[in-house]
Amino acid sequence: MDKKIKVLCFTDDAVGRDVEMLLPIRYFAERFLNCEFYHALNIDIHQIYRIKPDVILQANTIGSNLYFEISKIAHQQSIPVFALISEGNFRTDGSFDYWGFNRDKKFYQDYVCCWSERTAEFLKKEVPEAANKIVVTGGVGFDRYTIYKFMHKDEFLNKYNKKQYKKVIGYAGWAFGKLDHPRGRSELLIWAKGDKSKLVWIEEQRKKVRDVLEHAIISNKDTLFILKQHPQENAPERPEPVKNEMNELAHYENVIYLCSEESIHDLISVSDLWTCFESTTALESWLMNKQTIFINPEKDFNRDPLYKGSALVQSSEEFQKLINEFFSIGEIKDFFEHEKKSMREKLIADVIGYGDGMNHLRAAYYFQKTIKNSQFSTRNSQFKFHFWHWLVYILLRIAGPLYNRAIYSRLWKFKKHLWVFENYNMEKLHRLYEKYTRFFDEFYKKDYLQNKFVFKNNFMQNIKLFNNSK
Repeated sequence: MDKKIKVLCFTDDAVGRDVEMLLPIRYFAERFLNCEFYHALNIDIHQIYRIKPDVILQANTIGSNLYFEISKIAHQQSIPVFALISEGNFRTDGSFDYWGFNRDKKFYQDYVCCWSERTAEFLKKEVPEAANKIVVTGGVGFDRYTIYKFMHKDEFLNKYNKKQYKKVIGYAGWAFGKLDHPRGRSELLIWAKGDKSKLVWIEEQRKKVRDVLEHAIISNKDTLFILKQHPQENAPERPEPVKNEMNELAHYENVIYLCSEESIHDLISVSDLWTCFESTTALESWLMNKQTIFINPEKDFNRDPLYKGSALVQSSEEFQKLINEFFSIGEIKDFFEHEKKSMREKLIADVIGYGDGMNHLRAAYYFQKTIKNSQFSTRNSQFKFHFWHWLVYILLRIAGPLYNRAIYSRLWKFKKHLWVFENYNMEKLHRLYEKYTRFFDEFYKKDYLQNKFVFKNNFMQNIKLFNNSK
C-alpha cells in the first residue's frame, strides 16, 4: 500500500468557522487522496517539527499573525501550503486590505482560493504577478448547508427547557461589543477608515437595535428569541462579557442569549425566522430556505449588499408588522418579491460562488494538485527546530492538564490564551468530525454527485473519484 500523505491542519480554534471550512476537505482527502490528518491550533507551530508533514493545510494565511507566520515558515522550509480564504466575501472597491497580516505582501501558498469570480478577477488585477495561482473554489464552509442535517426545533427547546414555545426568531449579532475594549475599537476604526465619529454612530445604532429587539421581545411573549453574539466580538485578553445590542436583554424569560455554545447553522435551523443588523448569516439562512429581516434603523450606510436580498425594517413598528405577517400567513411578501429573489441568486454567486454543496470538491481539485506538485518537485522539505515554538508546545502540555478557568483568567499572560488551554488537544474538533462523517457518507452516495457533477463536467478528471465507492 502506498505511503500515506501526512497533512498537518492548523486552525484558530477547535470549532467554528475555520474548522467548518477544512473538515469537508479532510473527508475527501482521507477517502480519495490517501491522506492522514493531524490537527493543531495555529499557536502550536512546533507541530511542524514534530509531525514533519508532507503538506500544511490552513483556513487562511492573512487572518492573524500566526496564520501568516506558519505560511512563511512553511515556504522557508520548502513545505507546500494549501490555504483557503476565511473572509472571502470582500469588497472589490479598493477598501478591503486583502493582505491582512501578510506583512511581506506575497502569497506563500500554492493557490489563492477565492470564493467567487468577482473576487478572483479583482485579485488578479491587483496582484498580477500571482495571477496564475489565483483560482475559484467557492466558499467551502457553506457546503455544510447542503450536506449536513441540523438540530431540530424540538431538540433545541428540550435542551434549554423552553418547550412551551412554538415560535422561534433568531438574531445574529453585529460587532457592537467591540466598542467595549481597546482592541475592538481599533478594529472598528479600520472599518470606519479612521473616522472616529463613526464610533459614536455605532453606539447610537447599538442602542436603536437593542430597543427594536426589546420591543419585539416584550410584545411577543409567546415567541422565543435566540440572540447570538458575534463570534469575534470579544478579545482573547478580555474574557469578561462585552456590552452589545443583546446582553441587556438576556434576563427576559423568552430570550436565550448565546455566545459560542451552539453552532450558527443549528441556530438558523431551529429558528422560524432569521434576523440581523448586518451579517453573512443571512446568506446562510437563504441556503437553508429561511426568510430574513435586516434591522437597520439607518438603512443607508456603507455595508455589504446582502441586505438587498432581505426584508428591511427601521423601527419597532415595522418589525412587528413583519413578525405578524410571517406567523399569520407563513411568509413575508416583501421577501419574495421578484427583485429580491433575483438579488439573492446574484448575491450567492457573487459571495460564495456556488451553493450546491460541492465547493469542497472544487477546493480538493487544487489540493490534489498541490500534493502532486510537491511529489514531483525538486524541493526538499526541511524541518527546522525552533526553541520558542518548542517552549510553547511544552508549556501547553504542562499547563493544559492543570487548566482552571477561574484561576487562569486572573493570570496576566495566561488570561490572554484561555482559548488555547481549552482547545489545544483538539477534542472538540475530533468529536465534530465524527459527527459529520455520516453526513458526508450519505452525500457521496448520491448518484447525481457522481454522474451529473463529476463526469459530465469533467471537473475532477485528475482524481479517480468514485472507484469502488458504490
